[in-house]
Amino acid sequence: MEYLLLLDGLDDEALWAASRAALSLVQHDIAKAETDIPWSMRDTWPAEAAGAAALLRDRFVPEHKRDEPYQQTGMQLTDDHAVRQAFITFAAHAYDASFWRHDHAEVASLADEGTSFAIHLTEDQRKTITEMIGDDRIVTLAEWNKTHPSFWRSLLERLSPPES
Repeated sequence: MEYLLLLDGLDDEALWAASRAALSLVQHDIAKAETDIPWSMRDTWPAEAAGAAALLRDRFVPEHKRDEPYQQTGMQLTDDHAVRQAFITFAAHAYDASFWRHDHAEVASLADEGTSFAIHLTEDQRKTITEMIGDDRIVTLAEWNKTHPSFWRSLLERLSPPES
């Protein structure tokens, strides 16, 4: 089932730990990943994240683009354990990071330095991450959509005839 992790408002250390923990729960499903690397922000990252970004940058960013302030890895295979761990470690520092299975189904997607986080979890995985972040910080996508409808959906609901 797809869940949203509501990590906004956590201190940086707690957000980074929750992100790594959640992605570690699904790491065996991850076959491909992509991330951006806002390289101009590297001085604000903890050493572990900076190291992960450097590994991804050196491996996947063309050499002639490595001095640019904003870089992207493109979609990459994560068969190499070090590469998969670097994507997992860095994801909460990216503006955009996504993870997929071999069949191209999405496993997880993060945006805005981990404050927007969608992830597919089994019930056991949900229970594990809930123990770490609390029940109030995880919600199904369907539940979230009911309480946070899009502008267009809200407009259509207002224009629909009332149910009798």
